[in-house]
Amino acid sequence: MTLEYDLVVVGSSWAGIYAAKSAVRFQARVALVTQTDNSVELPQGEYLPNDTSFNCSLAEIGDFNYSLENGFFIAEETNLNTVSLDKAQTWIENGNAAVKNLNSLSSLAALGVDVIVGKGEFFRLPKLGLQVKQRRLRSRRFLLATGSYFLPDFGDNDGAINYLTLRDLAEGDLANLPSNIIIVGGDPTALELAQTLARFEKKITLVVKQNRILPQEDRDLSTLVQAKLEAEGINIFTNSVVSQIKQIDNLKWLQAGNRALSADEIIIADYRRPNIRDLNLAGVDVKYDEKRVYVDRKLATTNPHIYACGDLIGGYCLPNIARYEVNLILKNTLFFSWYKTNYHALPWAVLTRPKLARVGLNERQAKQQYKGKVYVIRQYFNNTAQGQILDSNPGMCKLLISRQGEILGCSLFGDRAVELITIPALMMQHKIKLDHNPMRGLTSISIPTIYPSMTEILELALEDFYQQKIQQNSQLSNRLKRWFSWRKNK
Repeated sequence: MTLEYDLVVVGSSWAGIYAAKSAVRFQARVALVTQTDNSVELPQGEYLPNDTSFNCSLAEIGDFNYSLENGFFIAEETNLNTVSLDKAQTWIENGNAAVKNLNSLSSLAALGVDVIVGKGEFFRLPKLGLQVKQRRLRSRRFLLATGSYFLPDFGDNDGAINYLTLRDLAEGDLANLPSNIIIVGGDPTALELAQTLARFEKKITLVVKQNRILPQEDRDLSTLVQAKLEAEGINIFTNSVVSQIKQIDNLKWLQAGNRALSADEIIIADYRRPNIRDLNLAGVDVKYDEKRVYVDRKLATTNPHIYACGDLIGGYCLPNIARYEVNLILKNTLFFSWYKTNYHALPWAVLTRPKLARVGLNERQAKQQYKGKVYVIRQYFNNTAQGQILDSNPGMCKLLISRQGEILGCSLFGDRAVELITIPALMMQHKIKLDHNPMRGLTSISIPTIYPSMTEILELALEDFYQQKIQQNSQLSNRLKRWFSWRKNK
């Protein structure tokens, strides 16, 4: 029997829409199943939002408020008022209208994608397919892009839901948010939201179940992020696993470890679950648990005809990671299944202000993998001219380099970090090594930069690397001393 499609994308998440758009450009036969009962479930009638878009838009206005109160020119001198949350929400809705149109289901249909509004369920007999209402879809491959949803495993004794999730926040009325808020979560989204709401004059308490925020990062970097958040008035409680939430009178109470905390509102930015309800994955031999769908390095599930991507397979909800995974899946599903994931040279970021960006290994991983034979270079933004102009303190760059000159990892915390991280990321992707000869390295330009600019920090870091190589090479150091001693006596 002829297969109807080359690829069926299940889910109208950001990753799902991106996958359908990209696949149809190869002239493949593509369908997208929304996994919604009808268009009423979709905001704007046809678009599922992503948390990153909402958070970034709100953070931009929070930046404006912060700069008015803490920048070079204070609000009294400029006669400007900070922006309220209700005005911010109006601006976000207007600003995102164009983005929503670009990612709408009608725009997909115009490109040639067969858009099917409804919920699908996999069947295996007589052949693997997806049942959507009265239609039975057959395809060479299926892609799960349904995303995740928030489902904490705690609540009131009577089962009442006494908290908001990020999705509730994005779809609700921001003007009604009270002034005293607890945010539960330690992932990038939670940190970004905590800082943004604090810049709208909310009293924020952040509850983190790990022993520190961003435990996957080196402690010196995560300490800088935490110090910045605390400097803006955010109370952070670590090692605090939430066991219960109750509402007593007009306050909401949260039990986190041995602490009982109260606030006017509680926002859950953690406890994501894969959105796989009603898909019958067990019936088609797809392995999953409450945290993720299991995939191999080719991003295929335990059923080789079904692939999955994004926060559905665990990890952080980051669009650039999902985009990388979708592109790899399209190569494996539409062409040849040869390609495996390699996240080593893929940058990602925590969009706090300043932002934290990283690519490759952290210091602990690099020293463990290379048995301690790693150059650890630290440079600070206030050592650059542009950093002094912008008052970029206490931003820093940490560069990890092997003995052979290979960049193993880079972390940046500071202004322009998200843009700067692309330079070491490209060098890592293309396996560009630094000159093993420190003399040539110091007298050549490894990374061409503009002065003054923030890229200068990378140039300074590389100068430190070559300087360390000279200091650790006693023969070369002695030869240099003899050379300049000889020149002095000539």
